[in-house]
Amino acid sequence: MGGIAVGGGHGGKKSLDSEIPLVPFIDLLLCCVMFLLVTAVWNRLARLEANQQIPGNPSPSDPPPEPSIQLYLQVTSSGYVIASSVGERIEVPKNGENFDMDALRTRLQERRAAEPNRHDLIVAPEDGILYEDVIAAMDLAIGEGYTEVSLSDGAAL
Repeated sequence: MGGIAVGGGHGGKKSLDSEIPLVPFIDLLLCCVMFLLVTAVWNRLARLEANQQIPGNPSPSDPPPEPSIQLYLQVTSSGYVIASSVGERIEVPKNGENFDMDALRTRLQERRAAEPNRHDLIVAPEDGILYEDVIAAMDLAIGEGYTEVSLSDGAAL
């Protein structure tokens, strides 16, 4: 324990020494440090960043947006479909009961080689597709260089 001598004992006065309990104070300090470590910035490592496209009414003063070619990755019950808003369509069928991730990786690499400056991709799963299959497709797309991945409903095309 820590002690503080506050004087006393001179001239017939009573000594006023007191002890401060340091162990509970150190325990509280360590709890605060542990809390700050747990809630630190590196908890973003396990987070998957995606945005959702929400339709809205643009204000009349805004200039109309430039029409751009959208690239979609549809996750359907029969496999994957890489499609664009201009009508291109590449189908990647399932390999038996499982999605063919190797074929999708190859098709995304080909598409990436054709447009190296494109970083956006819209993932559009159908209803009934498992969450883990959608996340696997998003992870694969991010790994192939499509860093701006958006999530949309399955009715994109």
